[in-house]
Amino acid sequence: MMMVDTELKPSAIHGLGVFLLAPVRGGDLIWRFDHRIDRVYSEAEIATLPDHMQGYLRTYSTWHEATGLYVLCGDNGRYFNHANDPTTVSNGISFGEDRAIRDLAAGEELTSDYRTICDNVRQNGTTF
Repeated sequence: MMMVDTELKPSAIHGLGVFLLAPVRGGDLIWRFDHRIDRVYSEAEIATLPDHMQGYLRTYSTWHEATGLYVLCGDNGRYFNHANDPTTVSNGISFGEDRAIRDLAAGEELTSDYRTICDNVRQNGTTF
């Protein structure tokens, strides 16, 4: 669940991005898993859905190897783009928290290093 106010806008990185509506300080909590907002799916659940929805969930979810679950952010959090020099840092894959890596200005895009938030990317790599 996003812990700060954001909006979706076109991103110079890729497609849509998540942008801050107010400044945040370095270390402030940006996102935290919350079962009331965020949804988890097993591979078996995803396999029962139409192909286009399977693709959607695999694109916008993060894979948590230890539990065998995909985690889909139920809000703007699913639109964080990858950056090698991200604006947030995560303390865990899928079920952790993301914090501002430094002071961030209103209007700044929130980004993550996908290698730290998704086991599939960490294990298999991808091109960004």
